[in-house]
Amino acid sequence: LNARAVGRYIGKHIPGNPKIIVQNMPGAGSLTAINHMANLAPKDGTAIASFSRGTPFEPLMGNKQAQFDPRNLTWIGSPSRETNLVFTRSGANFKTLEDLKGREVVIATTGGGADTATFPLLMNAVFKTKMKIVTGYPGASELLLAVERGEADGMAGLSWGYLKVARPSWVSEKKVDVQLQLGMTKAADLPNVPSAIDLVKDPAERQFLEVFLARLAIAWPLAGPANIPADRAAALRAAFAATMKDAEYKAEAEKQALEIDPVFADEINAILKSVYNASPEAIERARQIAEAAR
Repeated sequence: LNARAVGRYIGKHIPGNPKIIVQNMPGAGSLTAINHMANLAPKDGTAIASFSRGTPFEPLMGNKQAQFDPRNLTWIGSPSRETNLVFTRSGANFKTLEDLKGREVVIATTGGGADTATFPLLMNAVFKTKMKIVTGYPGASELLLAVERGEADGMAGLSWGYLKVARPSWVSEKKVDVQLQLGMTKAADLPNVPSAIDLVKDPAERQFLEVFLARLAIAWPLAGPANIPADRAAALRAAFAATMKDAEYKAEAEKQALEIDPVFADEINAILKSVYNASPEAIERARQIAEAAR
């Protein structure tokens, strides 16, 4: 949705007003798309990609299928940053984080290294929660149905923005209890829900947590291959910035409930540098979590 929304308007802000063609390239949780973009796509600014937010960190996690270095890509931006949730259906009677530590909670996930597979493992490691992880659901829609039917108590790692669009009544009618928000920043409309990053005081444990939370700060990334000519890279970044202010784009984003809180190339590069420079201990622990989530 974000890629198509940006694609409909960014062309009018690029010199020459090129037509933007969106091409799906499924496979390996976005690795097929990002590997193609990094290694095979033209390096003249005519090909850019959007991919899963966790994909730029796969080389660090030891995934040998990741044939790229994200620090060398030509970053353009992300339309917004994201907050993930730990939540349960209200009937499950888990009101707080302490409740999740006190007894077993059944968590639905797709597996395959998705956020919904990674974050339950992270919660068990950092906060000593007792999440029993049930994998194998095809996608987010099926995960929500599992919670709705009582097959699972809740989820850890679903996007707050997605939940508001997919199940607005769950929010307005308080059909779920949100125990924790996950992100580098707090969601403005969750003022009373604690943030995981604020609860972790130990510097080493906080760095370990940030290795995973960093992906939420680049929620819907757009990038091109390495070595795009500097003038064309600058034109793409300027066009992205202009699109974020475009009245037509903003109207469409509001209609589709897509948030606009842009993250620009310099911030993305700084985030990647910080994570890739994490301590060997934090990276090794993160790799263990990532491997288990796959």
